[in-house]
Amino acid sequence: MDLHWIAGVAVLLILVAVSAYREALESDATMRAAGLRRDGADSRDVDRSMERA
Repeated sequence: MDLHWIAGVAVLLILVAVSAYREALESDATMRAAGLRRDGADSRDVDRSMERA
């Protein structure tokens, strides 16, 4: 196998991983801005649970 081919594939894999990571961060920031949480609870429920503690 040619070393240039291996390096090219490695670079492509790194670019795909970075792209997926950036998309996940943007998606997470969008969910936070919209006030949505993954577990289905909104931020007001979290605030109420903190007041009880």
